[in-house]
This record gives sequence, C-alpha cells and structure tokens, in this order.
Amino acid sequence: MCKPNSVLVYTGGDTTLYSDIRSRLNSLLPADEITVFNVSIEALRKQPWAEKSTVCVILASTNDLDDDAWEKIQAYFNQNGKIIFVCQNKLLASIAGSDSSKTNASILRFAFGNQSSKLKETNKEFVKFLEKNMKKLPKSHAINETFRSKDVSVGANFTVVLKKEPDAPLFLYMQNNGSLHASALFSDATTQQLIAPNSNLLRDSLQSVGVSVCETSIPALTKGILLAEYDSILESTSGIRFGEEIGLQPRILLRKSDDVKDLGLPEVTAKLLPIEVVNRESEAGTSKEFDLNLYFDQLRSKLGQVILVVDVATTTMDIIDSVTHGIPSLENIVVIANRQIQGRGRGGNEFLCPRGMAMFNFSFTLKKAHRVTKNLPIVQHIFCVALVEAVRNLSGYPDFPLRIKWPNDLYCDRSHKVGGMLLQCKSRDDSFQLSIGCGMNVSNEKPTLCLNDMLPKEAETRITREQLIAETLNKFTYYIRDYDSNGPENFRRKYHEYWLHSQQEVLLSDFNERVTIRGIDENGYLQVRSKSNPNKIFSIGDDGNTFDMMKGLIRHKY
Repeated sequence: MCKPNSVLVYTGGDTTLYSDIRSRLNSLLPADEITVFNVSIEALRKQPWAEKSTVCVILASTNDLDDDAWEKIQAYFNQNGKIIFVCQNKLLASIAGSDSSKTNASILRFAFGNQSSKLKETNKEFVKFLEKNMKKLPKSHAINETFRSKDVSVGANFTVVLKKEPDAPLFLYMQNNGSLHASALFSDATTQQLIAPNSNLLRDSLQSVGVSVCETSIPALTKGILLAEYDSILESTSGIRFGEEIGLQPRILLRKSDDVKDLGLPEVTAKLLPIEVVNRESEAGTSKEFDLNLYFDQLRSKLGQVILVVDVATTTMDIIDSVTHGIPSLENIVVIANRQIQGRGRGGNEFLCPRGMAMFNFSFTLKKAHRVTKNLPIVQHIFCVALVEAVRNLSGYPDFPLRIKWPNDLYCDRSHKVGGMLLQCKSRDDSFQLSIGCGMNVSNEKPTLCLNDMLPKEAETRITREQLIAETLNKFTYYIRDYDSNGPENFRRKYHEYWLHSQQEVLLSDFNERVTIRGIDENGYLQVRSKSNPNKIFSIGDDGNTFDMMKGLIRHKY
C-alpha cells in the first residue's frame, strides 16, 4: 500500500510545542509531499507506526518514554529508521561529565539493544574517543571527529560523528554502516534553539539523516467568494448580516461586491475570513482555479446551490462550521478550497491538500423523522457510495478501480489511498445538522496517485474537480432520498459492490481473534464472524478503531 511519506513528532502531549515544531517543519519540508503527525505515547507503545512511509521520527521529549516505547523506537532505528532528538538529550548532555562510560553504554544500548553487551572492544575505544575529544573542546570551542567501530563480527558496523562549531550546540550523529543505513541525531541544544525560525539547526538535522529539505513559504490565506446558482437564493435568505464579524473560528465577515469596491475587505487571518458576496454573472464571481459554470452545469440537486470558494483556506471543516453557526438559515451550502494548509481527517490527523485535489465540505439538515437518522453512521457510507458512483459516471468506465475502505477512505484497488471523508453531526430540536468533508486526489501529481492517473491512456475525457463535486452531491441526494423511501437495501447492495473487504480475514489485535468480514450491519458497523467459533457473529464500530488493510488487522487507534 503506497502512502504519502510522513514525519512523526512526539512532544509528550505538549500541543503548543507540537504546533511550534509543525510550523517550523512547514517551512522546511517539500510542499504536498510529506505529512506531519503528532504521535501519542500510547501510539508509540502499541501502534505499528514504523512503516516504509515514515521518513523520520522527531522526539521533542523523552521524559515519559517507558521501556515499551523505547523498545519500539530502538526497533525502528534498527530497521532503517531516522531519529532526531529535538530535546536537550541527557545522553549527550552528560558526555562532558565524568561518567562517559555510562553514556557510551547508553548510546550503544539505544542503537544495538542486547547486542551492545558484546561490544567490549568498541566500548573501550568509544570511551577513549569521547574522553579525548571532550578534553579538546574547552580550548578549541569546536570539534569534528569521527569514530568507526571495529567489532564488525558481532554486528557493530557503525560510525559516530561528534561535531561542534563555535557558538553552536554539540551534535552526535550515529549511522549504521550496514545495508539499512539507519541514523540517529543527538544534541545538547534546547528544543527552542533547534526549532527557532532564524536557526538552521533543524534544517541541518533533517538533512543529516537523509530527509529532503526544501525551503518553502506557507501560502497566504485568501478571501472567500460567496454566490448561488440563482441570485434569488441568497437574496431571499433571511439572517445574513453584512459588515460584521459572525460565526465561530475563523470568524466570517460578509460584504456585498458593490461595497467591497468602496470599502475593501479586512485582512485575511487564521481567525478572520472576509467574504465577498457576488452575483452569479458578475466578473467578481469568476475564478481561474475553479470553473463555476462547469460546476453548476453538472449540478442537479438543491444541495450545493450555494457555494463558497476560497483559494487558500485553513480548513473547509472550520469554515463550514463558522458559516452555519453565523447564518443558520443558509441551507445547501458547500465550501470549496483550492488549497488547504490545515486539512484534518479522522482522529484529527492532518493530511496533505495540494492543488488539483477536490477539497470540499457541505452542510445539510435531516429531520429526525428521516429513516437514516436512526443509524447516523450510515450517512458516511452513503456518501462513499455516492462518490464512487460519481467517479464511475464521469470517467465513462463502469468498472473504474475506485474502492471503499471501511470506514471512510477511498482507494485505487488495494494499493493507493486517493481520498477520504469525515462526517460530523449536531442535534437540534427536531433535526440533525450534518457536515461532510472530503478530500479527493483528482488531478494532483503529488503525493501519490490521483483519479486521472487511473484512467486508461486512451480515455477521451478527464475528471475535473468541479464535475466531481457536483456529481457527488447529485448522487448523495439520490441515495439519501432512496434510503428514506425504500430502506437500506439498494444502498447496502451498492456499498458491498464497491468496497474492498468481502470475505476478508483479519485479526482483531486487541482480542487476538481472527474473524471473517461479512459486511456492514444496519448501523454501518463492520459485521464479522469468528474463525474459532462460526456461531459467533458480532459488529465492530469505527469509533476508536483503525483498519490496517495490508496487515490484515483491526486495532484500537490511539
């Protein structure tokens, strides 16, 4: 399974520190190629996070790391892992002290585990290496020395570089010289020294462990353009307040196009999104990035008749929440971004949002009398069916290889993830306010594969973001109505036709039980049959569980 490359960051639960590191990484990592994840201590201990797509692990805290976590980190290092300590690591900070032999043993134990006890000759030589160079340091204020192990026979084929420049921190770089080329970087620098915006230390550290660095600037946020398929829709909507900040975060401020000419718009920030309200045919409503005519020509449902387009947004999820909170009477709205800089998926995970990707979020209301509201998780599965069917219709290929991975991902066959969705719900007096967000690779070249890559070379048409969003809304409206009128059978038949998992055998890792997947039940949960007891049939919810399809296991997600 091909996943975008990722950098994992552990901060011991310090969200402010993670935000600072994430911001610095945004300016260093290649845009639209590497995802950054905030990993918890539970995930370090229990999840199989050491994958080929993990290009580096950044440890910004070691205080809470217990033996289980260190064992996983050490195993990752020994399996081609790259590790950077962006905390003042006590191993290296103690090198200058009198107990260098213990320091040496700790470093070797980190890298080689139980094998380190066999490295007697290397231990002695490494102690001499450290002592010799640390004695030089007070006089020279700089050092750049290399230690090469000699105990190749017991698996100790590694290099250690001890480096310090005047007025700079001390670094120790360890590399396994075998075929795996694993690396770890220790420093006596503080975290703030390493991640300071005017410092090159983090950039140099990433490069030293082989991570591609490309100085980038985060694109500036832009205003929104709000319009409707028919101007009368917005004109007749009550409760729209112009010229004042409303909604949640980001707050929104609406101003009619004629007033924008005279008054302008306030500066766009992460906390405020100014929105220009335009007429359908006005020049202000045109967009180089998003063809509104192509979108509306494809749209056949009321859902999506009101559209808010933002060229560069934080995340459409927050914007739709703010709009629906500030203007509760505004129905059938879809928010579309050409680029997101803080896209979020299931469990709060960030995901890459390059141009060429369909990024949209729409809000709709369902009366509590609607049949589907008895089993609201079903709505996310209805959306996935609508999306797959929209792609098949637009591509002209009924067997287009787009498949659903339970509960909310879209895959090219079983190999490449090309999209995902997220459902949120709020209860009102007699109805539910639902919001669905989706990100789908349509024509973007990075980070992995897109829908147009999956078309045959001889295909006469290409799928566009505009048509895909509109057709998905069409299909979603159809299946929601069909579910209410005729029940779930038509939808469930389509879902099982489009998904990846029929009769798949998987391991429930938390219970160490092998099961066979039968389908989804009336709630949208995964229905399975025990391999050891065929009479035992039960369901697994998606709340807190993650499906590792290629490893054939379902486990709790931390």
